[in-house]
Amino acid sequence: MKVKFILWALLLLAGSSGWAAGRSFDSLDAPTQAALAQERTRWDSLPPGQQEKMIQRAQKWRDLSPEKKSELRDRYQRWQQLPPEKREEIQQRYQRFREMPPEQREKIREHWQSLSPEEREARKQRFREATPEQRQQMRQESGNGAGKSDLQQDQKKVRQQGGRRERE
Repeated sequence: MKVKFILWALLLLAGSSGWAAGRSFDSLDAPTQAALAQERTRWDSLPPGQQEKMIQRAQKWRDLSPEKKSELRDRYQRWQQLPPEKREEIQQRYQRFREMPPEQREKIREHWQSLSPEEREARKQRFREATPEQRQQMRQESGNGAGKSDLQQDQKKVRQQGGRRERE
């Protein structure tokens, strides 16, 4: 009998306080509601954890500078314009990176950050112009913590192998 009463009380409490249902859309501040307006119709059916993540992202977006927002919008548009195969390839590469041991990921990040902006741009350009085989070799060398001397060797290898791939 006591168990039924406790369960009944918990269910009543959960239903009346919004405890199990998450936050109501109307309880959000106006800027957050505006940012999440397209989610309003399905808001109540979202799990509370997902609602909170969306609220946090909306608040994070609101705190960005206009320049950063513009940059992110541009990147999103470029992403949308990529062919599905290219997006899939990028997602797979990102997944492989995420599956690397943290030490290896950190080594790659540190190496990338150690490059000057000019070196980074040159490396990106070489990668875009490389053949699939050259790209694979560059990935392997980067994954092994390639240093600046390796960068110079990469540049030399690409030049020796013809540098640019033929445009189809």
